[in-house]
Amino acid sequence: MPALLASLALAAAPCIGALCQPDAVATLPLTRAALPQGRPYHILQVGDSHTAGDGITGALRDLLQARLGNGGRGLMPAGRPHAGVRTRGVSTAMSGAWRSTGLFGRGAADAFPPRGLTGYSLVTSTPGASLSLTADPGQAFTAFGVCVQTSSDGPKLAVTLGDERQELDFTAETAGTDCRRLPLAAPAATARIELLSGQAIVSGWWLERAEGVILSSLGVPGSQLQFLSRADDGVVKAQLAALPPDLVILAFGTNEGFAPNVDAAALESAIREQVARLRGLLGAVPILMIGPPDAASRNTALSGNAPGPATDCNPAIRFSPRRAAVDGFDIPLWNDAGGDLAPDPVAIVGDSPRAVRRGEPLFVPPGLALVSQVQRRVAADLGIGFWDWRARQGGPCSAIRWMQDGLMGPDFIHYSPAGGAEVARRLLDDIELARAVTGAGYSAGRAAARP
Repeated sequence: MPALLASLALAAAPCIGALCQPDAVATLPLTRAALPQGRPYHILQVGDSHTAGDGITGALRDLLQARLGNGGRGLMPAGRPHAGVRTRGVSTAMSGAWRSTGLFGRGAADAFPPRGLTGYSLVTSTPGASLSLTADPGQAFTAFGVCVQTSSDGPKLAVTLGDERQELDFTAETAGTDCRRLPLAAPAATARIELLSGQAIVSGWWLERAEGVILSSLGVPGSQLQFLSRADDGVVKAQLAALPPDLVILAFGTNEGFAPNVDAAALESAIREQVARLRGLLGAVPILMIGPPDAASRNTALSGNAPGPATDCNPAIRFSPRRAAVDGFDIPLWNDAGGDLAPDPVAIVGDSPRAVRRGEPLFVPPGLALVSQVQRRVAADLGIGFWDWRARQGGPCSAIRWMQDGLMGPDFIHYSPAGGAEVARRLLDDIELARAVTGAGYSAGRAAARP
């Protein structure tokens, strides 16, 4: 009977606030008693620069781990393959000749090197080339994992975890992806991989602890959901098997909404294809899709990139006594010209509200609304969750207020650390609200997809 009541409650309220199909997050534990026994609960988020910057996902990770325990930093791209990829909780270093290829950007359409969900692979044939990480204080790990491409010529790697050193041989008759989990006798705060011989293709590494929550944030700046099709099936399968997720979050939409011409049919096809792919590999693991946030542009070429009006945001600009000096911004900020990343690291200074030029084009590209509409509709059809980030932020032109309050950057797209923390708080608040409204359904939960 409780399960029947829960189903009726969810059917009667497909959207609770900004969260639609809230049953998708029914397995997310909000108390330590609800955690799985003997292992961490793993949230896997794949997305664009909002995910790659780890400001929002990092803040959500902090909130959940403070409440439920630190299960580890989770799956990450190895090293730092792109300036827009940030890793809260660890610092990384690379030495020697490494070549990076992602799912978006130069070489993205090439089949080699194979890439997986981390979005990047690093390649080297230089003996002695190394990748290393150091966990922040309090972030020591009890297991380390690494995914490496096998071949008949190796590679052979030396892996040093804390004071423990071992050599790993990835020689195999056929090429494939081998993700190896290495438990430690004692917690360690450092990890180092060094090539001894052969060619190393490293598609990711991860950190674990015995229990708590893991939130793996895997983002590629500039990426769209369709580019996830470039990820190699073998690499994706190996990564998911090595660190299986309990909840998958797909966080795309900004770059789709800023495309010169938004193709609703292509977006729907990409959503259906990737959801089917994940379900084929993971079974009944729940999926939550996060829509694009509000954003604004001065590029008039985007004013007609989708049906509907381009909302003028000039009326939303608040008075500022003076123009704030901009020294930079501590997120992967895109420059207006050229689409390049700003210098790294960076920060913004000045009084609030920050000044915004009036009278010039400043509008919400209509493509953002179209993307959100398609995602909401297809998510309902597929039975996956959908969080309307744009609505939760305040709707069209709310990016102007967020920027003036120091929560977003001067590009009206990316977020400051304070802004990222506010987005994470609102998402978690909406999940908790849905749990309260649906009551028995969430207390009863759903059958876990992972034993």
